[in-house]
Amino acid sequence: MKRIVILAVTVLLLSATLLSACAPAVTPAPATEAPTQNTASTEVAATEEPTEAPAETSGAKVVRVLAVSGPETDALIAGAADFEKQTGITASIEQVARPLWGERKVRELLQDSGMYDVVFVGGGDDIVWVKDKGHILPLDKYITDDEKAQLMSAEIFTKDGSLIGAPQYYNFPMLFYRKDLLNDPKEQADFKAKYGRDLTVPKTYDELLQVAEFFNRPGEMAGYCLGGVDWSVFLDYTYYLYGNGGNFGDLDSGNLTLNTPEAVRALDVLSQLTKFNPEGWETMSFFDCDTQVEQGKVFMYQNWFYIWKTFQEQMPDQIGMAPVTGDVQPGAHIGAFVAVIPTAAPNPDYGGQFIAWMLDAPYQKQQTIATGDMPVRKDVLSDPDVVAAMPGLEMYEETVPYLTYQHTTWPNELDSGVQEAIWKVLKGEMTSQEALDWLQNEKFKDRKAIE
Repeated sequence: MKRIVILAVTVLLLSATLLSACAPAVTPAPATEAPTQNTASTEVAATEEPTEAPAETSGAKVVRVLAVSGPETDALIAGAADFEKQTGITASIEQVARPLWGERKVRELLQDSGMYDVVFVGGGDDIVWVKDKGHILPLDKYITDDEKAQLMSAEIFTKDGSLIGAPQYYNFPMLFYRKDLLNDPKEQADFKAKYGRDLTVPKTYDELLQVAEFFNRPGEMAGYCLGGVDWSVFLDYTYYLYGNGGNFGDLDSGNLTLNTPEAVRALDVLSQLTKFNPEGWETMSFFDCDTQVEQGKVFMYQNWFYIWKTFQEQMPDQIGMAPVTGDVQPGAHIGAFVAVIPTAAPNPDYGGQFIAWMLDAPYQKQQTIATGDMPVRKDVLSDPDVVAAMPGLEMYEETVPYLTYQHTTWPNELDSGVQEAIWKVLKGEMTSQEALDWLQNEKFKDRKAIE
């Protein structure tokens, strides 16, 4: 069997940093894609950055893949031997840290550097600029109609009737809560006496605020947890914005929609929830909230479902899971790495074969069991081994139709501005309406969502 080439470049993996390289008109932001664990990269560093695609030697067939460090890429590497066995093509999968990932995506998809046959982009933040401006090839010749029919939410990755990207997996936020306390008869009675309704898993934002307030017991337990670190608080804001049916831009008109009633409501909800946060939340991320919940210090929070596997192993009788809340729909920010083929790819057909293998049922099953991420294929969802490995799978399926992504072509710059507006409210400098008016009419005056 040919050797699988694994090129690795490491800087510490910043779990969800909002850093990326600048590029004309488009500033991609890899940072807000959902991480699956709070770990630093452990790959051996490569100090030299390749400057041109290597020629095939001795007749070897090699597909070069650009991916970001993390468990999902580890799963690709672990499965790549099967790809080589099936196709005779060696998979050279280059893992890079997130800031470098941002730079490389720009070079490949906007500047045609021609280094890679497959480039992974972020589904939640990159997909609009990639579809609108990216130099990419359609995948139709590599993915059959039957295979496309199995792909959930394929419309997100479709342009002009052609599939232009393939998600490797799905991950998105869910609501995690103390089911032992929610079901306690005394808690139920006390809640009904105070609010005049039954204590249930919250579905709307008013219900979320009531339950957070009720279980907020300073010195004993916080009613809610959201991290104040910029990138973390921004992600929480997206949940509430999408749950109101809002977004950052309008795809039809191309205009920014930063100060709509939906946006104001989202920021109001976020700011009110901070009243029920644990002490020191301002310097926390959602990873810290994981720890707070594990230690019994928080009643509930919304976070990516990577943590569910841990809760099932450590606190199966205490922690429950439900779809994220929303006044209009579940506020589900899509998390996925999405494979595309650059127009300048040295070997686009090798890239197409790699993507077809990644979408095939055997790999999707293997990856799901290894990572806990949701498969992208409908048929794999019913596989008995997958069902056994993913308790609560029916709740994931319930959420998938509402997966939402950022409607702008310059996410990194926008994210930073939104963070500024959020903190103007949290510091008491402005109301939600004032902060978002400032964002729309001053900070990003004369800007368009689609540029």
